[in-house]
Parts: sequence; structure tokens; C-alpha cells
Amino acid sequence: FLTQKAQVGELKDEDFEPICELGAGNGGVVHKVRHKPSRLVMARKLIHLEIKPAIRNQIIRELQVLHECNSPYIVGFYGAFYSDGEISICMEHMDGGSLDQVLKEARRIPEEILGKVSIA
Repeated sequence: FLTQKAQVGELKDEDFEPICELGAGNGGVVHKVRHKPSRLVMARKLIHLEIKPAIRNQIIRELQVLHECNSPYIVGFYGAFYSDGEISICMEHMDGGSLDQVLKEARRIPEEILGKVSIA
């Protein structure tokens, strides 16, 4: 991931090609996108700034955690930028979907796997 992150450089709105919508919630929407200069596929979370203070604080915490984490067990963070009234958070795209989606499909996650997730 660190090698890919180095390829990305400065993030700009015009450098992204939308592929599809992945989901929505908490004042924003997540798209699967291609970063044209590096050709990397990413998840780009767009957050509208007309949001409640509690959601804004949650976004700030999320950015702080992503910025500080550099683990193979946590979704990679390419960076964030502001454009046209929206904050874009660019993250590693995970083909397997979210933990919430996995739980909905599997209905039950074995204790052994939950233990590994919780210590990651």
C-alpha cells in the first residue's frame, strides 16, 4: 500500500473518474473511482459540509485515525481534499465490501474471525 500511496501525490477533483456508487450515509456518499494519474482504484467518500456538528466531529475523528494508521489490517488512506463545498476522503478500495455487508450476507461471523478483527 505504501508504494501505491507514493504514486498518488496531490489529490485533485479533476483527477478522478467515477466507476460506481458503493453506499451512502452520515452526510455523504462513497463512490468507487479511478485516480487517473496513477490508475489506482479507490473508494472516495464525499461529505457535504452542510452537516450537524456531531457528524462534523465524527468526520474529524475518522480523518485523524486514518492519517495515523499504517497497518496492513486497516483500510489505507490516500489523503483528503476540499472542493466545491465537499470534503473528499480517498481510501483504499476493498473488494469484499464493508464488515456490515459481510455480516448481512453471512448472518453470523465466527468468534475466531471476530477476535482477529478486534485486535487488528
